[in-house]
Amino acid sequence: MERLRQTLNAKDGKPLPMYYRLQALILRDIESGSLGPGSMIPPERRLVESYGLSVGTVKKAILNLVNEGYLYRIQGKGTFVAGTSLRRESLRYYHLLERFGGEEKELSVHLTGMRKISGFQPANSQLRIKPTQDLFELKRLFLLKDTPVVFSVSYLPVLLFLGIDKIPASHFERKTLFATIEEKFGLPTIYNRELIGAGLPSAETARVLRVQKNRPVLFIEMLAFTYRDRPYEYRRAYCVTDSRKIFRQY
Repeated sequence: MERLRQTLNAKDGKPLPMYYRLQALILRDIESGSLGPGSMIPPERRLVESYGLSVGTVKKAILNLVNEGYLYRIQGKGTFVAGTSLRRESLRYYHLLERFGGEEKELSVHLTGMRKISGFQPANSQLRIKPTQDLFELKRLFLLKDTPVVFSVSYLPVLLFLGIDKIPASHFERKTLFATIEEKFGLPTIYNRELIGAGLPSAETARVLRVQKNRPVLFIEMLAFTYRDRPYEYRRAYCVTDSRKIFRQY
């Protein structure tokens, strides 16, 4: 009970409701990683007994966290910490189809580079970090058989992902970046935002995609968000869509 009382100080001298304090306690454990994605929180009865709260207070705190996307319930099993809320099949790299209902070919992935770089704009401002903060730059090439079709460059805050550059390259070639972030750092992806347009490739992009510099490619600028609407990845992806188109299902 004492831990619960000390979770939050009263605001403006007014005592905070106990359901709000319990929410904050559970939320702190989620965001610190003490309760990782997929973890089951204690049953409501145990929370009632542990903190001396009413059943109604505990139910309200949990329901609020469910509604905010931090928890989810499975009937007859319990309440769990939510993981990546995007459709799992949408996380598997890029989907390229010739037409609606067409056969999708599996893409292979090659990690072509991972290094720490100085922060730059617009990446740092999009990630809401200081302009001086360093970034990890992660480059991946997606191939259809032996033909390169997507060149993806991701930028991640170094302070948020210390040690990610020590993970073997093979890991990033077997798993999506979303899954790796959740598995290794306990940060699920709640949603993405994308800007999609066309543009001319840089010299490096033209080289790895094997296209001419004056040939437009599809350009996707993406931000991935975790808890509390916090952006954690800024990505630039360049796609060759001559024979196949990018497929998105929302």
